[in-house]
Amino acid sequence: MSSDPTDAGPGGPQEDPQQRQPTRPGDRELAARCLEHVRHLSVNIGPRGSTTAAEAAAAAYAWGALDKLNLSPRMQRFSSGTSQWRPFALAITLALLAVAVYPLAGRATAILATVLAATTLASAYLELNFITNPIRWLLPKRTSQNVWTVIPPTGTPTRRLVLVGHLDTHRTPFVFRSPLHLKVFRVLVVTAGFASMAALVLLYIAGSIVQSNIIYLISLAPAALLILHLIMTVQPDMTPYTPGANDNASGAALVLTLAERLKEEPLANTEVWTINSGCEEVGCYGTAAFLREHREELKEAYFIALDSVAGPGSGPCYITREGMTWPYRSDPTLVALAGQIAADQPELGAYSSTLPFGFTEGAIGIKNGLPTLTFVNLRPDGVLPYWHRPDDVFENVDADVLTRTQTFLWELLQRIDSK
Repeated sequence: MSSDPTDAGPGGPQEDPQQRQPTRPGDRELAARCLEHVRHLSVNIGPRGSTTAAEAAAAAYAWGALDKLNLSPRMQRFSSGTSQWRPFALAITLALLAVAVYPLAGRATAILATVLAATTLASAYLELNFITNPIRWLLPKRTSQNVWTVIPPTGTPTRRLVLVGHLDTHRTPFVFRSPLHLKVFRVLVVTAGFASMAALVLLYIAGSIVQSNIIYLISLAPAALLILHLIMTVQPDMTPYTPGANDNASGAALVLTLAERLKEEPLANTEVWTINSGCEEVGCYGTAAFLREHREELKEAYFIALDSVAGPGSGPCYITREGMTWPYRSDPTLVALAGQIAADQPELGAYSSTLPFGFTEGAIGIKNGLPTLTFVNLRPDGVLPYWHRPDDVFENVDADVLTRTQTFLWELLQRIDSK
């Protein structure tokens, strides 16, 4: 998952989740198999960087798990970026190039610097909203894959539903070492970074009209800040990938486990598509590619994203809003339905929250006009356990949280099916 949990508002009960017990023995049995999927992905395979051989091995494992269930899995290849950070590092570099170009030849280079700074600012904004842009055109791509299958209902299908959980894992940047680091990162790099690039654009527009040395001197202040931003966006790609037990072996495993249960207990009226996607951590390339290819078939489908659903002391937690520069809002009907389940089954300890500084694959569903609900098990204090850290390991996965989330999701599927 790519997000900042430090600003996610608490929305739920404060009691100790370890004291709540799952109510159905069958759920515990499936949770044990789900936990084995988490173990295999995070321990046997380990860190699964986007477009790497380990990510491909995770896709092969997911394909094999579905094949053993005779669910006729399919694999979709797609082209993806390889880093979440590199587009912004390149954008900052080009903005600094604009600073260097501005004073070289009067009005001509002032106009060139303005165009360059404006292009990088627009590209950074578009990148945060999963839209192709000039920065993406300049960066190299590699191949990744989605693994998916379709589980038919017992009767004539009247609706479709998509379950998605990504297989890849993030790097372990310095800024993720603590919630405080994340807050500083948000202020210094994201907010101040966009403000600095916007300031360069405005100053250089003025400088293109009114030739004045003072305008260039003023622009050196945001430029100096951008140098710090550049360091903080280059450093992450020098770090190792996390084992990603919670983010997101847990969500990928839950997709596989729900596919197994749906094979045994299909829904009555709802055709379910399950996707174990690639390259979420670098901009949700896998899910975006899947929805492009299946746009017509899934144009009215429900879309449920599962990301980081097994951290200790968390969840089940469903997200009502996410996004860093544009609010991606979950479907009100699905939010209300989840709220009803939380009220009807308080033993599950479910609650809602927001993800105002981050994104998940749910944003891709929303962007494509699908009624969407995302599960990200933030703790009630808004922290996502072990997020993008080296200690996101199998030993820190909470089996009880995983079981309760599975139970909640199964009830959600039943209620959607009966609509």
